[in-house]
Amino acid sequence: MRYSLLLCATVLAVGCAENRQYFRPTEHVYGQTMQGHPEAIYSLTGQLGPFGEAKVWSSGAFREGDGALLHVRLDLHNTSGAPILIHPDRIRLDPVRIGNTLLHDIPPVERQALAVAPGAFGRVSLTFALPPGVRAGEVSAFGLRWSVTNGPQSYAQHTPFLEDHGRYASRYSPVYGFGYGYFCSPYDPFCGRGYYGYGYPYGGAVIVAPIEPARPRATIRVR
Repeated sequence: MRYSLLLCATVLAVGCAENRQYFRPTEHVYGQTMQGHPEAIYSLTGQLGPFGEAKVWSSGAFREGDGALLHVRLDLHNTSGAPILIHPDRIRLDPVRIGNTLLHDIPPVERQALAVAPGAFGRVSLTFALPPGVRAGEVSAFGLRWSVTNGPQSYAQHTPFLEDHGRYASRYSPVYGFGYGYFCSPYDPFCGRGYYGYGYPYGGAVIVAPIEPARPRATIRVR
């Protein structure tokens, strides 16, 4: 009887591991969200000087229907006198490691540009559809290639992520569209307001231009 229970628990654990994966950035990790996700924090500096701050983190990859989605967040603070613009067509997962295979150039599902007003806070929630047949738990690492513009200046970065073995689904359940989830302070301006394009207080992120839809794609290279 005990052996049967242990076998069932093992099977369930393996199934859960295939359906979800958590990640942590490997550089500039100077903070964490209220839910405990490590954040890579960057000072946004362009040709004319500093214009804000970006916090980059991932809430993980999860099974969605017959496929898998990987989620990344950019929390932005605009300290300049001009809007910060974020164009999803300039953001990619590149590369994504699946065992010994590297996937390249995976675009986000979102296709509309956003602006964070001067002096405002804003969040860009990005979702990436993994290629058919790839399970969330198979992703061991990925890089996020991203950039923002601020008037005539720009800032580009590549943030690497590794799987995070220290996080467990029983403690942090995935909450779609709710920012930090239910485990956050009511004084947190991002609490409960995580979906793409939400207008934050103080003139936060708003949709500024439609972009033609692009089909999710990936190029595969084997090492």
